[in-house]
Amino acid sequence: MKKILFSILAVAAFAFTASAQDTGFGYGVKAGINIANLTNSDGNYKVGFTGGIFADYRFSNLFALSADVLYSRQGAKGDDAKIKTDNLNIPILANFYLVKGLAVKAGVQPGFLLGANDGMKDAFKTFDLAVPVGVSYDFNCGLILDARYNIGVTKVAKAEYSDDSKIRNSVFAVTAGWRF
Repeated sequence: MKKILFSILAVAAFAFTASAQDTGFGYGVKAGINIANLTNSDGNYKVGFTGGIFADYRFSNLFALSADVLYSRQGAKGDDAKIKTDNLNIPILANFYLVKGLAVKAGVQPGFLLGANDGMKDAFKTFDLAVPVGVSYDFNCGLILDARYNIGVTKVAKAEYSDDSKIRNSVFAVTAGWRF
């Protein structure tokens, strides 16, 4: 039993202290959950799936640029109905590494409406712009944990379908990814 425990601890220590990517190109996959809502609406938060691919370029130990292509289920839950939208989001982020592995990030995210439930697609604009801000941690073994809040900039509801056309997306996302 001691040998098994020691082996597990040794592998974990190696994974967390092995040499990480210092500079250069990287890519991988990620998946997780969104907690989404529509601001200026009567809706409540709705949990949905997000996932896709990412690529980044580390210019130095302190700075990288990254881009994701993510499917994102967004929307809101109301008393009478659930609004579900399917989106393709492309966040482009500047990553500032505070210490090895830990990054704060901010950028811009164009998003495109792919579909919505119950004929709701006509009520929404097809383009959305958000400002993603967040943190991530890159483990040396390839695992990446990421938490972001996407602040909606553009109004997503068409004026003819909503009394309040100031509705924007508000999305908190948590993902786990793997760098190849």
